[in-house]
Order: sequence, then C-alpha cells, then structure tokens
Amino acid sequence: MQPLVTLLGDNSGYLCAAVGSVITFTLLFKPWLATGGPDGTIWSNAFGQTHITTTLVGLWSKNPPAHSNLSGKWAILATIAIFLTVLAAVINIRARTKALAGLTTVSAIAVALFITFTLVYLNGRGPELRSMIGSGPPTDPGTQVGYVIRWASGNGQYPVPGLRKVEFSTAKLTDTALLAGATAMFSAIAATAQWVRRMKSRHSTR
Repeated sequence: MQPLVTLLGDNSGYLCAAVGSVITFTLLFKPWLATGGPDGTIWSNAFGQTHITTTLVGLWSKNPPAHSNLSGKWAILATIAIFLTVLAAVINIRARTKALAGLTTVSAIAVALFITFTLVYLNGRGPELRSMIGSGPPTDPGTQVGYVIRWASGNGQYPVPGLRKVEFSTAKLTDTALLAGATAMFSAIAATAQWVRRMKSRHSTR
C-alpha cells in the first residue's frame, strides 16, 4: 500500500482542481452583478437571485420599473459539475483509475465552461438589472409623488434639474465573479495538466 503522501502527490493536480471547485462553489452565492443609482442598489448572484435596496420612487408610476427574471441554469450546471469534480477527485486518491481521472478532468473543464457562460450571460443582462431600480419617467405624476415623499421623509434629495448632482453607474461584474472565473480556469488547467502528465508517464513505462 502506497503512503498517503505519495498518493496525494500523484494526484496533486486533481486535488487542486477539487479545492478550486469548492472555492468556486462558495463564490456562486456572492454578488456577481451589481449596480446602483439615484433610487437604490441591486446585486445578483450566479443563480440569478437578486437583492434590492430601493425607496420605490416609481411604484405609482404608470410605467413602474419592470422586474427582471435572471436565469440561473448555467450556475446550476456548474454546481453539478463541481460536485462530480470533487467526488471523482477524492475517490481517485485511492482508486487511481483512468476513468475517474478522466471524469475529474472533464468535469473540471465543464465547470470552467459553465462559469464562463454564467459570466457572459449576466454581463449581457446588466441593463435589465439596472432598470429594476429606475425611478420611472420623470414627467409621470406618480414618479413625482414618489420623489416628494422620499425627500419629505429624509430618504433622498429631490432631483432638481441643474441644481443637484445624481450618480449613475452601469451594472458590472464584481470582483467575486471574476475570481470565480479565475479559480474555475485554474481547476481545469490543474486537472488537465495532471491528466497529461499521467498519460506521458504511462507511455514512458511501456
């Protein structure tokens, strides 16, 4: 029976992929897409779950801000692939089979792909997320009532044109989202490198 240190060393690439996948999984629940404006802030995680802070200025507007329905399908697929990566990598420490090694590599690559798809998808839905905290048409009476109530209650200033400055920002991917992409790519590269190294070792011993 091989020592534990030897077993771990021979599977270092797969173990790095497993650890990286676990880190990526924990990051899926953090803010991935965020934006803010004169009527609040909003962020969404990789699963499309949003957290909003707003005074609902445009609630009585004829055209209130529409709710965005972000999909979390790519994050769900990434979660499944992460589970397979970790499970296969852990079992492969003892079993050391070609099938498990291949499954670890393929699933780690799948995680990187699904995380990339998630990043691209969320980045494209930025304007839609931004519109959720809009205040509605400024000429709408309902919007004006909301402005007055917000100002009177001390929750914000009344946006007088040319007098007060307001800040706007586009929705953008957070550092957490970019870190998740990096760890997923690292996991895929580590598993692939281990696979290539093992294949070369087997061919050299023949």
